[in-house]
Amino acid sequence: MNLLAIALAPGFAIILFILYKDKFNREPAFVLFVSFFYGVLSTIPAMALELGAGYFDLQGIEGTVIFAFLGVALVEEFVKFVPLRLYSFTRRSFDEPLDGIVHGVMIGMGFATLENIMYVYEHGESTGWLRMFTAVPGHASWGAIMGYYVGKAKFNYQKRTSLLLTGLLLATFFHGLYDACLFLTKQVDKDTAVVLGLAALTTHIVGVILAARLIRQHRRLSRGLHNNTPTLTIRNASVNDIPLIRTIAKQVWPQSYEKILKGSQISYMMKLLYSEAALEKQMAEGHQFIIVYNNAIPVGFASYSEVEPTIYKLQKIYLLVNQQGRGAGKFTVDQVIADIHPKGAAVLRLNVNRHNKAKSFYEKHGFTVVGEEKIDIGSGYFMDDYVLEKNILDSNARMEQSIKDATQG
Repeated sequence: MNLLAIALAPGFAIILFILYKDKFNREPAFVLFVSFFYGVLSTIPAMALELGAGYFDLQGIEGTVIFAFLGVALVEEFVKFVPLRLYSFTRRSFDEPLDGIVHGVMIGMGFATLENIMYVYEHGESTGWLRMFTAVPGHASWGAIMGYYVGKAKFNYQKRTSLLLTGLLLATFFHGLYDACLFLTKQVDKDTAVVLGLAALTTHIVGVILAARLIRQHRRLSRGLHNNTPTLTIRNASVNDIPLIRTIAKQVWPQSYEKILKGSQISYMMKLLYSEAALEKQMAEGHQFIIVYNNAIPVGFASYSEVEPTIYKLQKIYLLVNQQGRGAGKFTVDQVIADIHPKGAAVLRLNVNRHNKAKSFYEKHGFTVVGEEKIDIGSGYFMDDYVLEKNILDSNARMEQSIKDATQG
């Protein structure tokens, strides 16, 4: 029992630490547990691949270094990267860069905890105490480094591949250098072994310090994203932004309609409205897309177009769930109005599902119901909507008058 406690303690202590750091927008417990469990499972392919690498029987200093970097570090970091990219990365709750670090550490602790149990029971209590301050926090720091870049990749589609690769390779570098120094201590004289041991410790400390700095960076972003006064900006989108728009839509759209529409209709409409071809067509037809940012992180998008002379339609407006109710929606609508008013727009129109709670948001901000529509979208599905409009000329006149009154006052 004492051995098991020693084996489990460092992993769970690190988990509590990273959960504390994620206090502004916590990940769901179940999703975190699955990430941890995938980390545990990843030890199986790692052991199999490391056993296979052992058949090459790499000898000497060069062979040991190659085995440390490719046969151990790359193998272990890759098997942890796979669930981070394929499972954690694709969750709806992965909605800020810090989530990459949180999941990277959770997967790393799943891997390190099982590995630690096996080492402690095989080599005894002293090994458990040593690994408590070396290998286990090492896996945490490598997971945090990888997760930092995975978190950035989530919100930077154009550089996604390079960021993901950077995270994997940087984690592999620190892991490989640490292992290589330790493995080589068995092949050299005592004095050199001491130097290599210190080099391994230095590598470990540098990795931990770097991980701590990266956690602080993403935590500052997290705090900014969830401040009462968000720092909101927009920019016009182009065809190059279609992957980003689709990424945000996949996180927001199904969640917005899961209590209103059947799952089959949600899947159908996602393909109908948010496939690459569909978005390209909308842009070609004159739909202006904009990306909404909070603290330089993309948190939503909108699109609008002129449908009749002086009448524009707000075709889409979607924000990440954690950004709703914090002023981002009003900011986005105001930005659309600011763009179309000088172009001669008198009315901004939109459709909203009859059962969508967003209707009250639009009414609160000056939209009124002017009609209803039931639109056949094919395959037996319909969009059952209210049609709302806002008189832009009236709202702008009121705004100008309030500015004038404030100036005179």
